[in-house]
Amino acid sequence: MTLWTASGQSVYMRQTLLEKVTASAADIDDDLVLKRTLYAPMRPDELSAEQCELMVVAAERRVKRVEERIAESQSLVDQGILARNELGPLEEELGFRKTTLDLASSRAKFIRELADAAKMEASFEAYQLDLGVKPIQERFDGKATFGQPAFKRVVLAFQEQFGKPLPVSASGETAFHKALGYDHRGRVDVALSPDRPEGQWLRQFLEKEQIPYYAFRGAVAGRASAAHIHIGPPSSRLRVAD
Repeated sequence: MTLWTASGQSVYMRQTLLEKVTASAADIDDDLVLKRTLYAPMRPDELSAEQCELMVVAAERRVKRVEERIAESQSLVDQGILARNELGPLEEELGFRKTTLDLASSRAKFIRELADAAKMEASFEAYQLDLGVKPIQERFDGKATFGQPAFKRVVLAFQEQFGKPLPVSASGETAFHKALGYDHRGRVDVALSPDRPEGQWLRQFLEKEQIPYYAFRGAVAGRASAAHIHIGPPSSRLRVAD
């Protein structure tokens, strides 16, 4: 490479062994792949299977590229052409790249497991429907906007019907929902089984009022820890920055 002094004179500097690797177009391209996948500000489950494959392959190529450079340079060290300490930065970079590969492989494995779990859940629900069994969750897309006025109507109607407060288990954002990666603001969870008399009444009232809801008959991986009725639109996914 060429550096310029303050007086405008050029000075030629020999590229280090590491710079010869990182300056290559192939290495730069693979680094961009990792920045768009492994290091991107998104949740792991937002990556597609194809992106995961590209991510792991890019990390593997970056490891192999440094390993090959070390092997090529070792003979020069053995011949006394290169100093042994010139391999130090390469060996340090190799360790970093192997750690990156382990991280990429772990994330890809996790995403494959999420996809497999989702497929199994969908197959199980379809099997239940074939047997006439009620699905683990049901959704009603009402046309009304859910907010404080609508929630107040629900609370007062339930109180009048059953003579006790609506058993709200979560109102708005909670640590549990945030841990799952969901934005639960503007939503309410009610600790009622959807098939019990009180749950059936609540669902009928919400449908009459055109208020959207989800009815969970049990725990659903990554969505619900127990049977309940989620009032309001579906919870959106939180971004990493949230």
